[in-house]
Amino acid sequence: MQDKAWPRQAGSPGDARPSRLDDPDRPGQLVGMTVAELGGDAGLLEAVLTLAEAQAAAGRAPFAALIARGGKVAGAGVNTVEEDLDPSAHAEVRAIRDAARRARDVRLTGAVLYASCEPCALCRTVAHAAGIGKVVFAAPKELIPSDMGSVPDDTVRLIQAVDSVLPGQTRRGATPMTDARLARPFTTFVANGGGR
Repeated sequence: MQDKAWPRQAGSPGDARPSRLDDPDRPGQLVGMTVAELGGDAGLLEAVLTLAEAQAAAGRAPFAALIARGGKVAGAGVNTVEEDLDPSAHAEVRAIRDAARRARDVRLTGAVLYASCEPCALCRTVAHAAGIGKVVFAAPKELIPSDMGSVPDDTVRLIQAVDSVLPGQTRRGATPMTDARLARPFTTFVANGGGR
């Protein structure tokens, strides 16, 4: 019997099978799993961080997102801005697109967006346009290392503007993970030659 629970699944210590989270090309493998199987909010945040770290290890932008709806993972995405030459291909937007396609509906009312890092104004706005009322993130933007470039002032102002229109939409998730763990996708990305 295959253990579907995360993090005690294929790929955990002592298990020779690859993990669902180790392949940055297949974030959708988590779609259909229940929120309970993944460990609730904290487990979903751990999952997006693990996906983001797999992205970083592959030399790709270290961002990932999941959509939960109706107690299950309904969509998944990783950042493919550079690969797709698409400035809107943020992990959160790709997860929203994935969930909408799977649901065959652009309105994802009742869904929650989980992001590995604090979402930008674009991602918050797309979530709102899709009817997603809650956005939960793991790493705050302040944990992005200077080697990756600082968050531009205009980006911060845009986030503040969206927050003023959509107060309470976005929050940092409660997690026992340390700042070092939350920043690991970024440090892995920089260590592998990513960044500036």
